[in-house]
Amino acid sequence: MRFSRALVHRLPEDRLARVAAVFTFVRRLMEMPEEADRHAHGALARIAGAHEGPALILSSMLLALGERVRIEDARELTFVRVALDAADLRRLPPHALVIYRRGVARCDLALDPRGAGGPFGFLPRPLRRGLGRRRAIQAESF
Repeated sequence: MRFSRALVHRLPEDRLARVAAVFTFVRRLMEMPEEADRHAHGALARIAGAHEGPALILSSMLLALGERVRIEDARELTFVRVALDAADLRRLPPHALVIYRRGVARCDLALDPRGAGGPFGFLPRPLRRGLGRRRAIQAESF
């Protein structure tokens, strides 16, 4: 908890800035070669696992800052969903994937914290298609 707060303590009182800072930190951590820092990166990767690890680390840090998050496990990858407020929507980059919840006036921002990927709020095209198919199947089952 203290580490997450120390990471963002100099940022303005802005939710998206804090989320982006933590997201960037985790992305950089995942991009770091394991040989470069055996103690931090190696230990985190061994504890959390290669597939779920980045999402677990990101969600833990965001939870410590009081954010509403959820881990979503898709066959292709594990990513984090951060709850958004209506005011946040207009400040997102155009490529950000916003997931709207059926029957609820809320939405989430999808974050892929794996290293060497796209920017804040971006999910790869195959995953976007997979999520679309899964939501369509869920809608049909109601």
